[in-house]
Amino acid sequence: MKSYVKIALVALIILIIGLIIYFVWSALATPAPEIPAPGSSSLPTASSTSTGENGQVGGDQTGSGEVPLTLTKISENPVFDFWTDIQTKEIYYLDPESHVFLGKNGPDLEIARQSLNAPNFIELSPSGQRVLAAFGDPRLPQWGIFDIIDESWRPLPDGILKATWGDNSDTLIGFVKNGANINLSSINLAQSQPTYKIIAKDLRLEDVNLKSLSSQNLVISENPSADYSGRVWNLNLKDLSLSQMFSPENGLIIKLSTDKKIVFIFSPANGFRMLNATNLGLATPVPFSTLPSKCSPDSAIIYCFVPENLPENAVLPDDYFRKKTHTSDVLYKIDISNDEVSRVSLPGNAGLIDAKNPSVNAGNLYFINLYDNSLYSLTIR
Repeated sequence: MKSYVKIALVALIILIIGLIIYFVWSALATPAPEIPAPGSSSLPTASSTSTGENGQVGGDQTGSGEVPLTLTKISENPVFDFWTDIQTKEIYYLDPESHVFLGKNGPDLEIARQSLNAPNFIELSPSGQRVLAAFGDPRLPQWGIFDIIDESWRPLPDGILKATWGDNSDTLIGFVKNGANINLSSINLAQSQPTYKIIAKDLRLEDVNLKSLSSQNLVISENPSADYSGRVWNLNLKDLSLSQMFSPENGLIIKLSTDKKIVFIFSPANGFRMLNATNLGLATPVPFSTLPSKCSPDSAIIYCFVPENLPENAVLPDDYFRKKTHTSDVLYKIDISNDEVSRVSLPGNAGLIDAKNPSVNAGNLYFINLYDNSLYSLTIR
């Protein structure tokens, strides 16, 4: 073998040995990847901050301040509205054809298939076991009651124009057409055929909504519109005295908390407010404006979805109700007891949210997202 060949082989062997030593040394010098501690998450969480009595927001927080929230779609069908069985904590929803479903993770269970055209209103009874619903033309609707225990609809007689629950799940208060008269009446549902007791004869208030404030007081509010000044009255059912609760305002909207302690109110001129139902004084200051339909109907811990970046030319609330515009919502948590207001960080998979009728149940915040008309659950434990 020639000498230059031997030299080349020796150089090649030295090079291979050097490469082996280099790679072995590099592997030993590289630190091992850090393993997250049990229960930790790679998802970012916002810092937990809150306001004091001045109502100013200091930052974001998760629902518990410790773990990221999770968002889950729980309806397989479009949702008109939903409610919670107070006793079982199960979630029911009504689709646009008025079929009743039990909403849950996995396939939804159809409870009642009877089709009723164009639902436009539902209200849960005081016991949480019945649902009052109106269908068809809002000016002359058909009414029915869904019984959660029997899982069936009970139609109500014609002639009821507006109605709301009274003191219990066997009583309604409503405007009832009787010939040429429209009477405010108490409707007894305890018998197979409802019976009526007139409270006020021929009380003609058109385009209004009803809500019981107490056994003695009925709130009557005109349908909101930016085109005219809406009014809200308190009718004393004992002496039939009628008093104005709020000065007339264009686009005036109100909503009562479930326990009737808080009044949520909005108008384009004065924004959003939370008031004590007893004296209509400010319940807590809030550094945002939203619609009452975007707040959970509680009176202690309240969650409100708040629109951001609304079109400047949007006419509220008309354009929103007519679905000419959508909102992009963020979420706030309000503690009435200490005036704390904090922003809640939504999950990264939340996407655009235009929330309607949020409601808290068993550590979850349920709401309808109007972008797809589906029911969602957000953990707030």
